[in-house]
Amino acid sequence: MSREGVYWVTGRARCSPKALLKSVDGYFLSISRTVTAQEQVDCGETDAAGKKVLSRKDICNDLGEPIRYREYVVPPTVWGLCEYLGLRREEWDALCSQPRYREAAALAERRFRAWNQEALLTRKDVRGIIYHLEHDPDVPPSAPEAPQPGLSLSARRRILEAMGAADIS
Repeated sequence: MSREGVYWVTGRARCSPKALLKSVDGYFLSISRTVTAQEQVDCGETDAAGKKVLSRKDICNDLGEPIRYREYVVPPTVWGLCEYLGLRREEWDALCSQPRYREAAALAERRFRAWNQEALLTRKDVRGIIYHLEHDPDVPPSAPEAPQPGLSLSARRRILEAMGAADIS
């Protein structure tokens, strides 16, 4: 199914759960790529200026296999997913609340959370990600089912102190 395969008739989605799952996966594939981790190694030679010549070499894991990872060229967002699917945000929310589409909704949630966790570990400035995790604009603060922030205040302080940032109280 193409991304245009999710359409609405009288307020109801007209696609199979499998088709929606494939389209959600398609969104994440459309904004990312799989990269082989590489490092620069000394070739043992020098150039005309006397500097060491370096070449790129794949990084292998303990099993001897090249390490591959997902790199997002564009950060994944719910709004980006909705645009890719050709849905309004309310329509996506309605789909997520239907039991037959839970698998697609869970896939999207896992991928969004995985990106946030990876960004917390690999980016130098994570204040925006921490803010997003604490103040999810998609969940009203009064909602009883609102998710709790994943990081405690002390954990956020330790992260920001390690970055050399000011106190965030």
